[in-house]
Amino acid sequence: MRTAFPYPVLSSDVNLRVEKVFVENKPVPISRVNDRGQIVALDDLETGTKHWAEIRLNVSATVDARELKGGPWLGVSCMAVLTNRKTRVHQAFELRESEPGTWVGEIEIHRLEHVGRSQINAQIVAEYGGVPGRLIGFTTLPWQVDFETRNPAEERSLKMKWLDFDDPSNDHLKEFKESPWILDFEGGEPVLCLNSSLDGFRGVLENAATQEQKLVREVLSSQIATETWISLFNSATYYCEVIEGEPVWPGGWQEDVLRKMLPDIFPAMGADEALSVLVEARINGEDGTNIQRLVAHAAGIQSRKSRKVTTTLRDLRRMANQKGDK
Repeated sequence: MRTAFPYPVLSSDVNLRVEKVFVENKPVPISRVNDRGQIVALDDLETGTKHWAEIRLNVSATVDARELKGGPWLGVSCMAVLTNRKTRVHQAFELRESEPGTWVGEIEIHRLEHVGRSQINAQIVAEYGGVPGRLIGFTTLPWQVDFETRNPAEERSLKMKWLDFDDPSNDHLKEFKESPWILDFEGGEPVLCLNSSLDGFRGVLENAATQEQKLVREVLSSQIATETWISLFNSATYYCEVIEGEPVWPGGWQEDVLRKMLPDIFPAMGADEALSVLVEARINGEDGTNIQRLVAHAAGIQSRKSRKVTTTLRDLRRMANQKGDK
């Protein structure tokens, strides 16, 4: 489910980076920042005192400068937004433009205002139709500022392999021979199996040459990612045990998936409360229709499905217009 805006918005991604971290004006080792996983680990910092009071993050936000320049917006500006669900902190820090499509600035984090994890998003606002302050772009996946870990965990990568589903040596896949892909849990760790027996499937995903093939690849990749996130989440849910009446995080890849998706499924809840609601619904045998709707929405966020579909439709319109002009 993607928010519809009654005015033009950016179709390109808004990318946010944490460049440097300072605690009490002293630089923090860059190893505390995981750029790929978008996590900053802030537990047990060496400050010379028992507790730190303030941390500053140097951040940058970028968008496609060409799209921004060619758009109908005026007075474009960018803000970094810091939130913490548990303490209800919501702060905006205005960033300054360093060059077209790039903004830089600082975020201040005061220790007494944050617990657990906080999130950082970037928002692009502008004037359109005589109305200032319209939201025209934002980061799809926020950065996580974790106050309870020293090591920003590297994101687990899902194993993928091409297999011929129709090959007798892959007997466990023969009933899925018409499927282009399937998530296999037989070995304990999930593996995304892609069906190489489907004519043209591997070629489009790995060797897309024409613009049309590249558009098909984007849509296919997005659909594969969305379905994979849904399967991973539903499988992870059943690994949660209940001990003395309280649900327990399962650890491993299952916990990674749950912690990644639950904030988008139950945005008003903390992680532990969201897990309790999820497990209680499973144990009580409640109708999962509404939860599955929310899971599909969260999976779309993780796979950036809406953005990719929007970009693909825009490119298709542009290609059609170019052909019409000839």
